[in-house]
Amino acid sequence: MFSELLKHPRAIGLSIGFHVVVIAIILINFHFSDSTKLVKQDELAKTVKAEIVDQQQLEAQKNRKKKEQEARRKRELEKQNKEKAAKAREAEKKRKQAEQKKHKIALEKKKKEEAKRIDEAKQKADKKKKEEAKRIAEAKKKADQKKKQQETVKQAEQQRKQQEAEKQKKLAEEKRLREEQLAREAEQKRIAAEKLKQEADKQRLAEEEQKRRQQELAEILKAEESQRRLNSLRDAYILAIKQKIQRNWLRPKGITEIPDCEIRVIQGPGGFILKVSFGSCPGWDKTYLSSIENAVYKADPLPKPGDPSLFERELIFQFQFNPS
Repeated sequence: MFSELLKHPRAIGLSIGFHVVVIAIILINFHFSDSTKLVKQDELAKTVKAEIVDQQQLEAQKNRKKKEQEARRKRELEKQNKEKAAKAREAEKKRKQAEQKKHKIALEKKKKEEAKRIDEAKQKADKKKKEEAKRIAEAKKKADQKKKQQETVKQAEQQRKQQEAEKQKKLAEEKRLREEQLAREAEQKRIAAEKLKQEADKQRLAEEEQKRRQQELAEILKAEESQRRLNSLRDAYILAIKQKIQRNWLRPKGITEIPDCEIRVIQGPGGFILKVSFGSCPGWDKTYLSSIENAVYKADPLPKPGDPSLFERELIFQFQFNPS
């Protein structure tokens, strides 16, 4: 109910004003008796309540009228819109009919104009065809006359060309004979020059072959000398290794015979020993092999070769004890 009153600020204002008046009257007549005051207050309350009820009914009636007016306005507007749409559809229909009629008239007019244009073009073509036939007949007559004149000129030209051709043929034959003679002379000179060139090439090839053989011989001698040097350095390299191992070998007690043993050494850069193993070693025993292995490790690092190219990661040689 309070929310309904808030929707009607005018009624609230009137009600508040009325209450203010009532309160003022109550204050002025405060000196009357309590019974009188109660009666007046009750009457005033009834009057105020009646006023509020009347005001609410009035506002409700106004709202109903307002809603009814809004509904009538809405129905009227919908009716107007429907009438406008119907009129628009009718107008569009008439416009399309008028457009179709206009298009039909224009198409018929265009067909008549096209037929007229075709008829005129046909008449012009017939006229042009007659004129063209006349022109062709005249041109043919002139061409026949010109052809006869050309044949006469052609016969004279052919006779002149035949005479000229015979003359040119004779000159060409004379020229051919001279060129053949010159060609024979040139061929003889070429053969002589080719013979001289072949002899020179033969001599040059012989000299080159002799030079090549001398160079090959020099290279063979150089390679043999280099190989002898490397073999000598390798023998010295292996000997140095054997001697260093032998210097570090301690003969085990009880060993009377010292067999030759094949030793395999894996070495790293600088002659550092990485691994020692044995190949063929007849009559060996574990003590003998251990003494050799110890001697090899004591020889670490191994001597360097006289030439870096002789360095081998794996060395295989015979251990031979030489008391000297």
